[in-house]
Amino acid sequence: MPQSTPLQRLKERKLVQWALAYLAGAWVLAEAADVIGGRWNLPDALYQGLFVLLGVGFFVTLVLAWYHGEQGRQRVSGPELLMVAALLVVAGAALALLPGSDDRAPPAPSQPDTGRPSIAVLPLDNFSPDPADAYFADGMQEQLVSTLAKIGGLSVRGRTSVMRYREHPKPLPEIAEELGVRYVIEGSVRITGGQVSFTAQLLDAVRDEHLWADEYDRAFSVDQVVSIHREIAGHVVGEVQAVLTPEEAARIGAEPTASTAAYEEYLRGQFRWRTRSAEDLEGAVEHFQRAIQLDPDFALAYAGLAGCYAVSTYFSGDVDPSEMFRLGENAAEEALRLSPDLAAAHAALGFLRMIGRRDWEGAEASLRQAIALDPEYAQAHHWLANYLGYTGRFEEAYAEAQEAIDLDPLNFAHNHVYATLLYAGRRFDAAKAQYRHIIDLFPDNFLGWAGLAEVNLVTGNLDEALRYRARSDALFGIDSASSATHLRMASTFHRTGTVGHLPPAFDTFGDPPDWGASSAMWVGDTATALT
Repeated sequence: MPQSTPLQRLKERKLVQWALAYLAGAWVLAEAADVIGGRWNLPDALYQGLFVLLGVGFFVTLVLAWYHGEQGRQRVSGPELLMVAALLVVAGAALALLPGSDDRAPPAPSQPDTGRPSIAVLPLDNFSPDPADAYFADGMQEQLVSTLAKIGGLSVRGRTSVMRYREHPKPLPEIAEELGVRYVIEGSVRITGGQVSFTAQLLDAVRDEHLWADEYDRAFSVDQVVSIHREIAGHVVGEVQAVLTPEEAARIGAEPTASTAAYEEYLRGQFRWRTRSAEDLEGAVEHFQRAIQLDPDFALAYAGLAGCYAVSTYFSGDVDPSEMFRLGENAAEEALRLSPDLAAAHAALGFLRMIGRRDWEGAEASLRQAIALDPEYAQAHHWLANYLGYTGRFEEAYAEAQEAIDLDPLNFAHNHVYATLLYAGRRFDAAKAQYRHIIDLFPDNFLGWAGLAEVNLVTGNLDEALRYRARSDALFGIDSASSATHLRMASTFHRTGTVGHLPPAFDTFGDPPDWGASSAMWVGDTATALT
């Protein structure tokens, strides 16, 4: 019997038919993956892996067709197994070389090894006989943090992160681990009869060892307060073997004002500004204005005033935003006229240019100048992260947000803006992880639960979204029925494109108006959102 030609063997084993059938099936599978992935926001690495497997599978199919195309005539052979095994090895190697998903961002960034001694100033005990003098202990802590932050050889944690240890003290090694520091300063303040008593001690928090301590009894005056901070900074530098340059020594020894009364008003203003309530922001403005009346050249008071005006539009519904932005810019510019190297004023001006005038170039320039002047100023990194997110530069925004967290790791605002940036950049897995981290740190803050609900909604997990939103509403003190209706309509809109119309009961959630607009957009009701 004459031997068949290669073309005849191809026809006999139906190699072409096998190939066409495989390609048709692969095309259907790829289209299905695209639809499902778009709905569920699957990571790119999953798509890449699928196409690698489909490509290698094509050649595996050809091998099987060659050996088994004539049904019942070919048995499994050594060459066949060898070829299939080799193709599977190729597939495994290709999958191993695929880049990982970008969505695996760390929810709780660990503190970077900067090579500099890291330190935190814990809340100072207030031993003043008058409880109303708590502002002074609070102010002394912040001023000491500010003094130490001017020393480039130290890495200083932000004040917000350490404040939780006032109400919830923990063992020093535990504090060190949570803040990512080695050294801690503890102390107390007492102000009475025009005299200040300040005690301070430096501890190695990792080893729980005492390194240094001292007491200061001075007259309550600006020069004496600055002198105390300067002396403490000098002891810290010596104990932790950091470097203090002559320029830094001059900066930490500079007196912000010659008026003790103005300085006291400034500290009172700072104390009230930190609460961010509408009432306290109004009080802070009054204190800063009195400080300026007592010393018209007090640059820090102008910077504090600018900060109050900048954030007042977020925390008070009774202010004219345009007027607040104008007053804020004027105050920041006056602060910079008096002290061109004042990082806080550059940062406030950058924030006001961003939210008040959408002056993107001016905002970025001011915020970067603030960071150049004070790399340890976490608020400037936080605002720059916001700016970069607004302008779509997400990779840069993530880096700045993480830098703010590194400097002030237990600050709610820094952690929250990082989560919202991950969400806006469509890194949903990472956003979920960051929102869970926020909930671990701040379980009673409704925003963490609300954010987790939102990211679960857009990734198709309606049941989870409803559960987390119910928890958010309970913390916020509202009935979750309207929110549940809203989420179901939003889920339907995301899945099918069917526009929903919010019920009249939902109007109660339209204050401020942008909440109502945002809610209408979620359910596809563009007309209501624009109205």
